[in-house]
Amino acid sequence: MADLDQRPQLAPNIQLAGEMEGSGFVDQQWLIQRDSRYIQLTELLYRVAEQANGERTLDEIAERVTEATDSIVTADHVRFLVQTRLAPLGLIATRDGSVVSQGAARRQSPLQVNLRVMTVGPRVVDPITQVLQVLYAPPILITMLTAIAIAHGWLYFLHGVGSSVNNILKFPAMIPVLITLMIVSGVFHELGHASALRYGGARARGMGAGLYLIYPVMYTDTTDSYRLGRWARVRTDLGGFYFHLIFALGIMALYFVTGQEFLLVVPVLINLDILYQCLVFVRFDGYWALADLTGIPDFFSQMTAFVRSVQPIRRFKGGKLPRLKPWVKAVFATYIVVTIPVLAFVFSLVLRNLPSVVAAAWDSIVLLSRDFSYARSNGDPTGMAAAIAQIILLALPVLASAYLLYILGRTPIQAFWKWSKVTPVRRVTGMLGAAAALALVAFLWAPKLPFAAGTAPAPTGVESFEIAGRTHVQTPVSYPQSPPVGGN
Repeated sequence: MADLDQRPQLAPNIQLAGEMEGSGFVDQQWLIQRDSRYIQLTELLYRVAEQANGERTLDEIAERVTEATDSIVTADHVRFLVQTRLAPLGLIATRDGSVVSQGAARRQSPLQVNLRVMTVGPRVVDPITQVLQVLYAPPILITMLTAIAIAHGWLYFLHGVGSSVNNILKFPAMIPVLITLMIVSGVFHELGHASALRYGGARARGMGAGLYLIYPVMYTDTTDSYRLGRWARVRTDLGGFYFHLIFALGIMALYFVTGQEFLLVVPVLINLDILYQCLVFVRFDGYWALADLTGIPDFFSQMTAFVRSVQPIRRFKGGKLPRLKPWVKAVFATYIVVTIPVLAFVFSLVLRNLPSVVAAAWDSIVLLSRDFSYARSNGDPTGMAAAIAQIILLALPVLASAYLLYILGRTPIQAFWKWSKVTPVRRVTGMLGAAAALALVAFLWAPKLPFAAGTAPAPTGVESFEIAGRTHVQTPVSYPQSPPVGGN
C-alpha cells in the first residue's frame, strides 16, 4: 500500500447504499454509490468499506469486520482488499486525499442513451411526481385499470378503429395534431416511471432527450431504483405503460366530448408503442422488467462476467459474477443465446441497407431543396419551414445509422488491432482479417451503390461490478423508415 494510508477512508464521492434487495444471486450482494453510478460488492468488501472512516487502523477494521460477518479477517486481509479491490474502483482515497484514477473514460455503448441532454432536473420533476404518485395508491390503481380495460374493450370490440384511420387518411391536416399528442403522451409516459419511483421511496434524477440506437428518444434517469426492492423496481419499469394507458383513456374521454374521430387513432398508436416497448433485446421497458424480475441489475453490463463464470477457458480473464440461483442462471443463459443473434441480425441489416438509405434520403433532400427554393421565391415561410423540417427528419436517421455503426465497430476494431501488434504473424493475420472485412462490406454495398446499376438505388423500408445507470426511454416520433427489430 505504497500510496494508500494505513487508516483508509472512503473517497468523498461515495455513499453506502446497503443491501441489494430481491437479487438473483445466491449470496447477498451490497451496493455502494460512486457519483451517479452504483457498484455491486460482496458483503466482505462492503463491510471493509463501511469501516474505512479514516480513523480506524487496519487491525481495528479487521476486528469489526470479523464481528459483523462469518469470516475471520486479519489486517493483511484488509490491506489486500483495500489495495486490490476497493482502491482501483475509486472507493478509497489515497494519502493526499485524492482518488485512484479510474483510467480511460468510460466508453459509450450503443445500447444506452447516447448524446443525452438533461432538459428537466429534479427541482421540476419532484413536485410533479409528488402529486402524480397518488395514481399508484391501490384503490386508485384498481379503478384506473378497470376503466382502461372497459374503454379499450369498447374501442376494439364495439366501435372499431377503421373509421378513425380512414378519417386521418381523408384529412391529413390532422397528422401534425396527432404527432403532437403522441409527443405529449411520451412525456406523460416518462412521468409514469418517475412517479412510480417516487411512490417506492426513491427519486428520478431528471428527464431529458438523447439518441438510442438510431432514434431520438426521451428518457428518465431511474438509477436510484437499484436501492428499492424487486417489486418496487418492477412497478417503476411498468409505470410508463400505466401512464400511457391513462393518457389513452383521457383521449377517449375527449372523443366523447368532441366527437373528433381521428382522436381514437392515438390509443391505437399508444398500444402499438407499448408492444414495441416490451421488446427485451434492448434497454426498453420490457428489458428492465425482465431484469428486475430475475434480480439481475443489468443484463448487458454483466453479460461478459456471466460468461466468464460459466465457461472453463482460463485465458478468458476478468471478473466473474457471484453465484446465481439456478433458475436465474437459466434465464440469463437463454437471454444471451437469443439476444446476441438478434442484435447481430439487426446490425447486419443496418450495415447492408445503409447505402440504400443514404441514396434515397439524398434524392428526397434534393427535391425538398427545390421546394425550399420555390417557397422562398414566393415568400412562403410556411413552405420553407416545412421543407427544412423534412430535410432534418430525413438526415437524422442517416447520421444516426452511421453513428451506430461507428460505436458498434470501434471496440472490436481497436481490440483486434491491439491483438495483432504482438507478433509479425499476428500483424499479417490482422491485415488479412481487415482486408476480408472490407471485402465483405464492399460485397454488401456494391449492388446498392448508384454506379453499380447506373441509377440511384430504390428506397427501402427503412467480485465487484459497476452497474450501468438505468434510463427508461420513449421514442417521441417514428420516422418514415421502418425501425429495426429490437430497436426507454
